[in-house]
Amino acid sequence: MSRAQPTCLGPEDLPRNQARWTERIAKAVNGGISFGDTMSNKDGDININCWKAQGTTPGAANTNFTINHSLGRVPLTIVGQDTNNGGLLYRGSVAWTKTTVTLRCTTATATYNVILA
Repeated sequence: MSRAQPTCLGPEDLPRNQARWTERIAKAVNGGISFGDTMSNKDGDININCWKAQGTTPGAANTNFTINHSLGRVPLTIVGQDTNNGGLLYRGSVAWTKTTVTLRCTTATATYNVILA
């Protein structure tokens, strides 16, 4: 996995160094951003600020449930999700915080994977 180097050798304001820096960013970003290969938050290939969780929703549809996360900030949105029964995850009635999100699901007892960012 390519990672952009933070500096170039020599003065940063020289056009050749700016071009090198831009090329390094493009190389890292062009196909190099990854949520990782597993649902583990310790996945070595993950290089995007997100939180992955999996579990089972409550036995009644449209019921709040809470997921703990370690983003250190309030997530903006659900980036990706899937369930085993076609249910859709959406924001619950409790405000998201720097350590938890409250979700609901349109179906009962859905096994889910969700990515928050």
